[in-house]
Amino acid sequence: MKTKNYSIRILLTTALLLLGLVSMGQSERKLAKEFVAQASNINVKVTPPLFLYKYNLKTGILDSINYQNKREKDSILWVHSRFIQHIADSVFIRDFMKGYTSELKKYGLHLFPEKVQGKNVYTVNIPQIELEEQYYFFSDTAYYNNEIYVHSQYLNALDVSSWFSIHGPLVPTKSGKVLFAENLLTDNINGHFAIDPYSGEIRYLFKMDSLTVKKIYTYAQNLGRTYAGYTFDYLLNKFLDKYTPASHRTKRYWRYDPYHKKFFFAVDDRFVPLHNNR
Repeated sequence: MKTKNYSIRILLTTALLLLGLVSMGQSERKLAKEFVAQASNINVKVTPPLFLYKYNLKTGILDSINYQNKREKDSILWVHSRFIQHIADSVFIRDFMKGYTSELKKYGLHLFPEKVQGKNVYTVNIPQIELEEQYYFFSDTAYYNNEIYVHSQYLNALDVSSWFSIHGPLVPTKSGKVLFAENLLTDNINGHFAIDPYSGEIRYLFKMDSLTVKKIYTYAQNLGRTYAGYTFDYLLNKFLDKYTPASHRTKRYWRYDPYHKKFFFAVDDRFVPLHNNR
């Protein structure tokens, strides 16, 4: 009988905890909807970076070329780069900002080219965007007749790192956060293992959609759109932090889809706050 009563108490306790979590989640969702509803009252001033930091990390060429100092080394890497020497800072930044600002408007935010006054004004500064040309190691595996077949090769890649600084009512200047985001663009390889009908050998057949500067510019615009979403979500979660009682605030990081009017939760698709901030 004692065992039965103990089991019932455990079940009741679990049920109450679950109900509490549901209640907390509903409270956050209600506030999240409130933030979205008032987004049209938010004014944003965005400052783009003045230039790009560009580096070639494909250092293999240095094995066959002598250099005397770091300046010569950097010069050699620059002239032997496949992408960064051909990427115009102004074009990349223009396309990045086009995607960023146009997407912010999709969330209902108002953008102003000049400094504005008011209670609900935010400034977004993008102090630095860094491009690193490198190789990405690709590997594919298949099993045939209890044997493992592996195809490996290096793809051309461009790593894009971006830093953001956001200030406003929910993020006071003296406690403003530095936010970081990173994305990797590579050659697109589409392949599979197949048996050669003539030799019977296992071969890896693939098609390569190579990375180009034109594609990088398109990628910059899409990246700007992605980070606009990260910006809105950051402010949304700051709103939840401020107005949700600490005892009811879950560890969920809320995201919002303005196209389908839906909320979901982030895993890695969000800004990374630096200095150990949320």
